[in-house]
Amino acid sequence: MRLRTDQFAAKKLAARPERVVILDPKANVSLMPHATHPKVAVELGCGKGGFITQLAPKHPNVHYFAFEKFETILVKALHKYDRNPVPNVTFVSGDATMIDALLPVKSVDAFYLNFSDPWPKARHEKRRLTTPERLKKYHHLLKDDGIIHLKTDNRSLFFYSLVTLQKSGFEIIQWTKDLAGSGWENTLTEFEIRYGKDFPIHALKARKKG
Repeated sequence: MRLRTDQFAAKKLAARPERVVILDPKANVSLMPHATHPKVAVELGCGKGGFITQLAPKHPNVHYFAFEKFETILVKALHKYDRNPVPNVTFVSGDATMIDALLPVKSVDAFYLNFSDPWPKARHEKRRLTTPERLKKYHHLLKDDGIIHLKTDNRSLFFYSLVTLQKSGFEIIQWTKDLAGSGWENTLTEFEIRYGKDFPIHALKARKKG
């Protein structure tokens, strides 16, 4: 069922400056003043917040920046967060394309890419979150030995990402085509809770090199 657009979403997000950063392409924005701890992790596309609202309370020594470009969806994530608020989450409303302008070099400990849009058509390849161009930005922002975590139900995106990561200065340290049966510690997303038994979930962890 398609999510109904919330016509007041922008106002709801703007009313929460202590928890939401709204990106403005015409203004210089730094996310680091919002961080409550030197350890920083970034989720690109947080959806309705199921993953980040579970993960953050487990790691109070890490500050999480959760990006989401769709305002109506981000309002849902904020509502979920409010049921169990913690100080180490900041939501970011807007597209993460210019993420390298928002965070300092070598400031990020981990990136989480959970069920990103696979953009399967060749002409849309540049929109994928694991293109060489985007991986160059993540590499630039990650601390030495920083980690990228990726989960997807799309086999083509998974193997595309395996290749582009290794060509972009990353070492694959773990990967699986069956996350549920892998024995990995795993914080579930809403997608996994709803569809995890219907589709095999592919996952990987990649470490920055050099």
